[in-house]
Amino acid sequence: MRPQEHVKKTLDDAKERLGFKKPIVGIHVRRTDKVGTEAAYHDIDEYMIKVDQYFDELETKPEVKRVFLASDDPKVITTARNRYSNYEIIADPEIAETASVAKRYSDSSLQGIIIDIHLLSECDYLVCTFSSQVCRVAYELMQTYYPDAYNRFASLDDIYYYGGQNSHPHQVILDHKPRKDGEIELKIGDLIEVLGNHWDGYSKGYNIRTSMTGLFPSFKVKNPVDAVDFPKIFKTSL
Repeated sequence: MRPQEHVKKTLDDAKERLGFKKPIVGIHVRRTDKVGTEAAYHDIDEYMIKVDQYFDELETKPEVKRVFLASDDPKVITTARNRYSNYEIIADPEIAETASVAKRYSDSSLQGIIIDIHLLSECDYLVCTFSSQVCRVAYELMQTYYPDAYNRFASLDDIYYYGGQNSHPHQVILDHKPRKDGEIELKIGDLIEVLGNHWDGYSKGYNIRTSMTGLFPSFKVKNPVDAVDFPKIFKTSL
Protein backbone atom coordinates (compact mmCIF):
# COMPACT_ATOMS: atom_id res chain seq x y z
CA MET A 1 0.00 0.00 0.00
CA ARG A 2 2.97 2.29 0.57
CA PRO A 3 5.76 1.04 -1.67
CA GLN A 4 9.29 2.22 -1.08
CA GLU A 5 10.84 4.44 -3.72
CA HIS A 6 12.62 1.65 -5.60
CA VAL A 7 9.43 -0.44 -5.66
CA LYS A 8 7.36 2.54 -6.79
CA LYS A 9 9.84 3.13 -9.61
CA THR A 10 9.53 -0.51 -10.66
CA LEU A 11 5.74 -0.19 -10.78
CA ASP A 12 5.83 3.10 -12.69
CA ASP A 13 8.34 1.70 -15.19
CA ALA A 14 6.13 -1.35 -15.75
CA LYS A 15 3.05 0.81 -16.38
CA GLU A 16 4.93 2.93 -18.92
CA ARG A 17 6.51 -0.08 -20.62
CA LEU A 18 3.19 -1.92 -20.96
CA GLY A 19 1.14 1.12 -21.90
CA PHE A 20 -1.12 0.87 -18.85
CA LYS A 21 -3.83 3.51 -19.40
CA LYS A 22 -7.43 3.90 -18.31
CA PRO A 23 -10.14 2.89 -18.93
CA ILE A 24 -8.89 -0.65 -18.45
CA VAL A 25 -10.18 -3.98 -17.16
CA GLY A 26 -7.87 -6.31 -15.28
CA ILE A 27 -7.99 -10.08 -15.79
CA HIS A 28 -6.17 -12.64 -13.70
CA VAL A 29 -6.19 -16.19 -15.09
CA ARG A 30 -4.85 -18.87 -12.79
CA ARG A 31 -3.50 -22.05 -14.35
CA THR A 32 -0.60 -24.50 -13.63
CA ASP A 33 -0.76 -26.22 -10.23
CA LYS A 34 -4.16 -24.92 -9.10
CA VAL A 35 -6.39 -26.16 -11.91
CA GLY A 36 -7.96 -29.51 -11.08
CA THR A 37 -6.98 -29.35 -7.42
CA GLU A 38 -8.09 -26.11 -5.76
CA ALA A 39 -9.95 -24.61 -8.70
CA ALA A 40 -11.78 -25.55 -11.89
CA TYR A 41 -10.57 -24.66 -15.37
CA HIS A 42 -12.05 -21.48 -16.84
CA ASP A 43 -11.44 -20.65 -20.49
CA ILE A 44 -10.41 -17.11 -21.45
CA ASP A 45 -13.82 -16.72 -23.16
CA GLU A 46 -15.54 -16.85 -19.75
CA TYR A 47 -13.46 -13.91 -18.53
CA MET A 48 -14.00 -11.92 -21.71
CA ILE A 49 -17.79 -12.22 -21.41
CA LYS A 50 -17.53 -10.16 -18.20
CA VAL A 51 -15.15 -7.73 -19.91
CA ASP A 52 -17.62 -7.25 -22.78
CA GLN A 53 -20.41 -6.58 -20.30
CA TYR A 54 -18.37 -3.97 -18.48
CA PHE A 55 -17.50 -1.98 -21.62
CA ASP A 56 -21.04 -2.33 -23.01
CA GLU A 57 -22.48 -0.73 -19.88
CA LEU A 58 -20.20 2.32 -19.96
CA GLU A 59 -22.10 5.49 -20.87
CA THR A 60 -19.08 6.91 -22.67
CA LYS A 61 -17.59 4.33 -25.00
CA PRO A 62 -13.77 4.47 -25.11
CA GLU A 63 -11.93 4.61 -28.42
CA VAL A 64 -9.71 1.76 -27.23
CA LYS A 65 -11.02 -1.13 -25.15
CA ARG A 66 -7.99 -2.02 -23.07
CA VAL A 67 -7.36 -5.14 -20.95
CA PHE A 68 -4.48 -5.87 -18.59
CA LEU A 69 -3.97 -9.65 -18.48
CA ALA A 70 -1.97 -11.37 -15.73
CA SER A 71 -1.46 -15.13 -15.60
CA ASP A 72 0.96 -17.86 -14.58
CA ASP A 73 0.74 -19.32 -18.11
CA PRO A 74 2.11 -17.32 -21.08
CA LYS A 75 -0.09 -19.34 -23.46
CA VAL A 76 -3.14 -17.56 -22.05
CA ILE A 77 -1.77 -14.24 -23.29
CA THR A 78 -1.22 -15.59 -26.81
CA THR A 79 -4.69 -17.12 -26.91
CA ALA A 80 -6.37 -13.92 -25.73
CA ARG A 81 -4.59 -11.79 -28.31
CA ASN A 82 -5.46 -14.21 -31.12
CA ARG A 83 -9.15 -14.45 -30.20
CA TYR A 84 -9.83 -10.84 -29.24
CA SER A 85 -8.15 -8.58 -31.76
CA ASN A 86 -10.80 -5.91 -31.07
CA TYR A 87 -9.18 -5.37 -27.66
CA GLU A 88 -5.81 -3.94 -26.79
CA ILE A 89 -4.51 -6.64 -24.49
CA ILE A 90 -1.46 -5.58 -22.55
CA ALA A 91 0.52 -8.24 -20.71
CA ASP A 92 4.04 -9.31 -19.90
CA PRO A 93 4.77 -12.90 -21.03
CA GLU A 94 8.08 -12.82 -19.13
CA ILE A 95 6.24 -12.26 -15.84
CA ALA A 96 3.85 -15.10 -16.70
CA GLU A 97 6.87 -17.33 -17.39
CA THR A 98 8.46 -16.55 -14.01
CA ALA A 99 5.15 -17.40 -12.31
CA SER A 100 5.43 -21.02 -13.44
CA VAL A 101 5.84 -23.61 -10.70
CA ALA A 102 9.54 -24.13 -11.46
CA LYS A 103 10.45 -20.43 -11.30
CA ARG A 104 8.00 -18.77 -8.92
CA TYR A 105 10.37 -18.68 -5.93
CA SER A 106 12.96 -16.50 -7.67
CA ASP A 107 13.55 -12.77 -7.10
CA SER A 108 12.28 -11.97 -10.59
CA SER A 109 9.08 -13.89 -9.90
CA LEU A 110 8.54 -11.94 -6.68
CA GLN A 111 8.95 -8.68 -8.55
CA GLY A 112 6.57 -9.96 -11.23
CA ILE A 113 3.80 -10.86 -8.80
CA ILE A 114 4.10 -7.46 -7.11
CA ILE A 115 3.66 -5.76 -10.49
CA ASP A 116 0.71 -7.98 -11.42
CA ILE A 117 -1.14 -7.45 -8.14
CA HIS A 118 -0.68 -3.68 -8.12
CA LEU A 119 -1.68 -3.20 -11.74
CA LEU A 120 -4.72 -5.42 -11.28
CA SER A 121 -5.75 -3.36 -8.27
CA GLU A 122 -5.46 -0.11 -10.25
CA CYS A 123 -7.77 -1.32 -13.03
CA ASP A 124 -11.29 0.09 -13.28
CA TYR A 125 -12.79 -3.39 -13.09
CA LEU A 126 -11.41 -6.80 -12.11
CA VAL A 127 -12.35 -10.19 -13.59
CA CYS A 128 -10.80 -13.21 -11.91
CA THR A 129 -11.43 -16.16 -9.61
CA PHE A 130 -11.67 -15.49 -5.89
CA SER A 131 -10.27 -18.97 -5.27
CA SER A 132 -6.95 -17.30 -6.11
CA GLN A 133 -5.18 -15.34 -3.40
CA VAL A 134 -3.62 -13.11 -6.08
CA CYS A 135 -7.11 -12.10 -7.16
CA ARG A 136 -8.30 -11.47 -3.60
CA VAL A 137 -5.25 -9.40 -2.66
CA ALA A 138 -5.72 -7.28 -5.80
CA TYR A 139 -9.36 -6.72 -4.83
CA GLU A 140 -8.36 -5.82 -1.26
CA LEU A 141 -5.89 -3.23 -2.56
CA MET A 142 -8.57 -1.90 -4.92
CA GLN A 143 -10.72 -1.16 -1.87
CA THR A 144 -8.20 1.48 -0.79
CA TYR A 145 -8.87 3.55 -3.93
CA TYR A 146 -12.65 3.85 -3.51
CA PRO A 147 -15.14 4.27 -0.66
CA ASP A 148 -16.37 0.77 -1.61
CA ALA A 149 -15.28 -1.29 -4.63
CA TYR A 150 -18.05 -3.86 -4.20
CA ASN A 151 -19.26 -3.39 -7.82
CA ARG A 152 -15.84 -3.36 -9.47
CA PHE A 153 -15.21 -7.09 -9.74
CA ALA A 154 -16.57 -10.31 -11.21
CA SER A 155 -15.45 -13.65 -9.80
CA LEU A 156 -15.93 -16.79 -11.87
CA ASP A 157 -15.95 -19.09 -8.86
CA ASP A 158 -15.82 -18.29 -5.14
CA ILE A 159 -17.39 -15.47 -3.21
CA TYR A 160 -14.89 -13.26 -1.36
CA TYR A 161 -13.24 -14.75 1.73
CA TYR A 162 -9.94 -14.66 3.55
CA GLY A 163 -8.00 -17.38 5.31
CA GLY A 164 -8.80 -17.66 9.01
CA GLN A 165 -12.01 -15.63 8.84
CA ASN A 166 -14.76 -16.22 11.38
CA SER A 167 -17.63 -18.44 10.32
CA HIS A 168 -20.53 -16.39 8.94
CA PRO A 169 -23.22 -18.78 7.70
CA HIS A 170 -26.00 -17.51 5.44
CA GLN A 171 -29.61 -17.78 6.59
CA VAL A 172 -32.29 -19.56 4.55
CA ILE A 173 -35.24 -17.28 3.68
CA LEU A 174 -37.14 -19.70 1.38
CA ASP A 175 -37.71 -23.45 1.64
CA HIS A 176 -36.19 -25.67 -1.03
CA LYS A 177 -36.84 -29.31 -1.89
CA PRO A 178 -34.16 -31.03 -3.98
CA ARG A 179 -35.25 -31.47 -7.61
CA LYS A 180 -32.21 -33.33 -8.87
CA ASP A 181 -29.16 -35.20 -7.62
CA GLY A 182 -26.62 -33.01 -5.89
CA GLU A 183 -29.12 -30.55 -4.38
CA ILE A 184 -29.81 -30.20 -0.66
CA GLU A 185 -32.95 -29.45 1.33
CA LEU A 186 -33.45 -25.99 2.82
CA LYS A 187 -35.90 -24.88 5.47
CA ILE A 188 -36.51 -21.29 6.51
CA GLY A 189 -34.11 -20.44 9.31
CA ASP A 190 -31.47 -23.02 8.39
CA LEU A 191 -27.88 -21.84 8.52
CA ILE A 192 -25.78 -22.55 5.43
CA GLU A 193 -22.01 -22.37 5.13
CA VAL A 194 -21.59 -21.16 1.54
CA LEU A 195 -18.69 -22.99 -0.12
CA GLY A 196 -18.87 -21.23 -3.47
CA ASN A 197 -21.12 -19.53 -6.01
CA HIS A 198 -21.42 -21.37 -9.34
CA TRP A 199 -22.77 -18.18 -11.00
CA ASP A 200 -25.49 -20.14 -12.78
CA GLY A 201 -28.17 -19.47 -10.20
CA TYR A 202 -26.84 -22.10 -7.80
CA SER A 203 -24.37 -22.10 -4.94
CA LYS A 204 -22.72 -24.94 -3.10
CA GLY A 205 -23.07 -25.06 0.65
CA TYR A 206 -23.20 -27.06 3.87
CA ASN A 207 -26.47 -27.17 5.81
CA ILE A 208 -25.59 -27.08 9.50
CA ARG A 209 -28.96 -28.56 10.51
CA THR A 210 -28.84 -31.60 8.20
CA SER A 211 -25.05 -31.94 7.86
CA MET A 212 -25.58 -32.23 4.10
CA THR A 213 -23.42 -30.60 1.42
CA GLY A 214 -24.72 -29.77 -2.04
CA LEU A 215 -26.25 -27.24 -4.41
CA PHE A 216 -29.09 -24.85 -3.70
CA PRO A 217 -30.64 -21.79 -5.43
CA SER A 218 -28.51 -18.82 -4.43
CA PHE A 219 -31.47 -16.46 -3.97
CA LYS A 220 -32.97 -18.61 -1.21
CA VAL A 221 -30.40 -17.51 1.37
CA LYS A 222 -29.29 -14.14 2.68
CA ASN A 223 -26.05 -12.98 4.22
CA PRO A 224 -27.08 -11.60 7.63
CA VAL A 225 -25.35 -8.54 9.04
CA ASP A 226 -24.57 -8.50 12.74
CA ALA A 227 -25.32 -5.10 14.24
CA VAL A 228 -23.29 -4.39 17.34
CA ASP A 229 -23.88 -1.59 19.82
CA PHE A 230 -20.76 0.44 20.44
CA PRO A 231 -20.33 2.12 23.85
CA LYS A 232 -20.91 5.85 23.80
CA ILE A 233 -18.13 7.80 25.48
CA PHE A 234 -18.91 11.33 26.56
CA LYS A 235 -16.06 13.69 27.38
CA THR A 236 -16.65 16.43 29.88
CA SER A 237 -14.44 19.45 30.35
CA LEU A 238 -12.76 19.74 33.69
